[in-house]
Amino acid sequence: MKARHTLIALFILTISALPAFAQEDCPDVFKAELENISGIDAVVQNDGGFLAILKKGSKKRAVSIISQINKLRKNSAGECDFSGTAVAIMDSDLEQLKSKSSASMSKGDVTKLLYDHVYKLSPVQVAENLRGYEKLSELAPHNSYYKARKEHYAKRAELVKTRAEFIARCIKAFPKDQKIVNLKVKRDFYLFVVAGDTPLKTAEAFMDRIAQETPRPEKKMCVIAYSADLGKRKTSCPVEYQEMLNSNEEELLMRHVQSLPGYKVQQNINGYKALKKINPNSTLYTKKLAAYESKQEGLQRFLNLRIASGDKLISKDSNRGSTLYATINSKALDGKSASANKRLYRLLTDYYAASGYAYKKCVLKGAAGKTLGTISCGNSRCSFK
Repeated sequence: MKARHTLIALFILTISALPAFAQEDCPDVFKAELENISGIDAVVQNDGGFLAILKKGSKKRAVSIISQINKLRKNSAGECDFSGTAVAIMDSDLEQLKSKSSASMSKGDVTKLLYDHVYKLSPVQVAENLRGYEKLSELAPHNSYYKARKEHYAKRAELVKTRAEFIARCIKAFPKDQKIVNLKVKRDFYLFVVAGDTPLKTAEAFMDRIAQETPRPEKKMCVIAYSADLGKRKTSCPVEYQEMLNSNEEELLMRHVQSLPGYKVQQNINGYKALKKINPNSTLYTKKLAAYESKQEGLQRFLNLRIASGDKLISKDSNRGSTLYATINSKALDGKSASANKRLYRLLTDYYAASGYAYKKCVLKGAAGKTLGTISCGNSRCSFK
């Protein structure tokens, strides 16, 4: 009997506790409803209520969102009654909008909610952090922590601005400098590919000239300089950047190599050799290097074909962009019928395809300069026309 009474008591206790547990979930339910309203960028929740921050938009749109929030506060969901729920509303500039939903909230309540939002921002969101701490300093002018964070992000914002302007100036200027072959930049890492035997000296001289026109960022920079064939490498990098040097250099050098046209076979070979020095275990670099070396070997075999006399079939070659120009030795054509010459062109086309066609097009020329036809390649196939 006693056990029975105990079970009944536990059952009653459990039933009576269910609404309380349901009520504990209500703030999460309300937050989810707020987040579903189109035009709301972020929702913050604490014991003081809610803060809804709107996306950038028109005043008319903001009025509509405020109306939807107030309508939501009159609703209920299951055991949840949303009436009287306090919601502060700010626009994208963190200016608080007038609404009866925040009538019961003090400035301190709003400040705490805004701080919760700003605290969760990533440090790399410099503009957002600065805007947040500027507003917090306005709401709580005597708070030394908010003031210090505002000053910190103001300095970072200035650094971001100065860095962006300096990088933009470098990127704009380098194509006009005949000594600078290429330049790739990532934040404070600068990778130069330069002509001549003194890559680092040339790179630093270029940056000094830019600094005369555009202020150099206060933060130290890491300069990585390669010769044009990527055979020579020099760096000027602060000690604190050494742990990040390898990964950033690999990324920037990869961007340089990827910018090279496919028909510049030797440059691509040099590029993937240099990348393998940084990351020797990369299967991608190994495969790419092998593919370009195969193209190079195939091209040399094609250009060194011989006729029966032992003379080279292709007496002269040159290229313009992605087109190879190959002059056919007159000995291979003189005295031959038109059909025999056509068979030769077909054989050359098949051989060029098998060799890896380093150039997408190969224009065959006669000794007198007349165009005999063009080999065009794509998708592992070549045709002659």
